[in-house]
Amino acid sequence: MRLLNAVWLTLLAGCAQAELEPLFDAQRLAGATADARALQMCQARLPGFPPYRGALQMDSKYDQSRTSKDVLDAKAAKRYREQVDEIYGYLAFLGQISDYMRSGTPALRQAASECFSQAISAWAEAGAMTASKASKQGEAVRKWFLAAVATNMMKAQALTDWQPGPAQRQWLAALADRVQRYATPRRQRLDLYNNHDYWSCWAVMATGLVLNDPDRLAWAEQGYWLAIGQITPYQDGVVLPHEAARGKRAAEYHAFALTPLVLMAESGSRNGLDLYEGKGAVLHELAAQVVHFWRQDGQGVRFAQKQEAIDDHMMAWWPVYAHRFPERQPLSDKQAEAFGSRFTGGSLTGLWVEHP
Repeated sequence: MRLLNAVWLTLLAGCAQAELEPLFDAQRLAGATADARALQMCQARLPGFPPYRGALQMDSKYDQSRTSKDVLDAKAAKRYREQVDEIYGYLAFLGQISDYMRSGTPALRQAASECFSQAISAWAEAGAMTASKASKQGEAVRKWFLAAVATNMMKAQALTDWQPGPAQRQWLAALADRVQRYATPRRQRLDLYNNHDYWSCWAVMATGLVLNDPDRLAWAEQGYWLAIGQITPYQDGVVLPHEAARGKRAAEYHAFALTPLVLMAESGSRNGLDLYEGKGAVLHELAAQVVHFWRQDGQGVRFAQKQEAIDDHMMAWWPVYAHRFPERQPLSDKQAEAFGSRFTGGSLTGLWVEHP
């Protein structure tokens, strides 16, 4: 199966006219002039999100003396918040803009599209987040940033006529190159391979979809299968061993790790890759287990240590999964709106025309 997938991606890369299928369905409205008031209000906020020019030398917010790294260090957490405030503030702003693109009013969508392009251009032209030197946590922030930006771009492409210009494409590619350069050697150390690597794969796959680059899709798919191979039967369910070692945060780290896996599986399925099939079928078991964790119903895996409740934003994968498999883990559109993360560009519900 993997050989066939590799052949398929090679054919895509070799065909000048072949284009990758985006994650979201095109739902553009008839062209309209941007709502002047909405555009002006959005543009007025742009100066509040200048391109990040600081170093990518962030520190972990967890107590590093504990193997499980499940306890926040108050001082370190405060320092981390200060280090990423500009970056995460910008991502939240992009998510707000892309959510306005879901409006049923063409003029509002157009205003959001124009403001989005300006917000992206400023950071692209500054080469923000592409510094060659970064701490371990800085690399983590970079990949989450790339995942968020690329996903927001896919929303913009699906809902409006926005397309990345040359400078924006070059910036996105530079970010992905940095992520791949750091992440590739980690594939030789499966004793370290964890949710960080899953997010790296998704960030690069999302970039490939925006830029129509099958090579990035192929790189991400290889990492996806490494992750799938880590899903292990345990008690009456399944776990990801590295996430299960996170003490009282084991359940929430399973939810966090599942989001990039589902987004990759969905994107792959839309591009002829059977990532939900064969060995990938175990992803369904992991999805069911994470829902049990979220509900705290005691079914499946029961960790010895009492678990932290899973915040809804950790469940950003659920609307995507429920759309394709409504019979497995059903979720109403109203419920789905609650599940969105800054790393996924906000809510991912309502971005498809119909069920597959």
